[in-house]
Amino acid sequence: MESLEEKQRISELLDLYNGLLTERQRTFLELHYNEDLSYGEIAEAEKISRQAVHDTILHGKKSLFRFENHLKLLEHRKSAPLSLDLTAIRETVHELIRMVRDDILYDTGPIKRKLKRLRRMVEEGDPHDV
Repeated sequence: MESLEEKQRISELLDLYNGLLTERQRTFLELHYNEDLSYGEIAEAEKISRQAVHDTILHGKKSLFRFENHLKLLEHRKSAPLSLDLTAIRETVHELIRMVRDDILYDTGPIKRKLKRLRRMVEEGDPHDV
């Protein structure tokens, strides 16, 4: 039996890759994972055997895992920052512009620190690290 985490993962993969599945796989996976219908309920509605539903869902799941293994869209989505504070990023960029407007720079340390913070904000999604 699948855990709640496994079901959630399959549902997320289905959201990403449903267009790459056959119509039948997509329909059965959506009914089972998103509508919470049992194999028996799907079989009865489609007038097919429970084994046919099982096989279709099994092949669809294998396809979803194969797509994710190669494309890694879900992995990248989860590792990407949820949101960036664009105002904080803009302010930091303007501060950098003001710093480099000076004709002569004797100490580049503050600029380097601001650039590192800016990079962290963008790469890690930490908008408060200004």
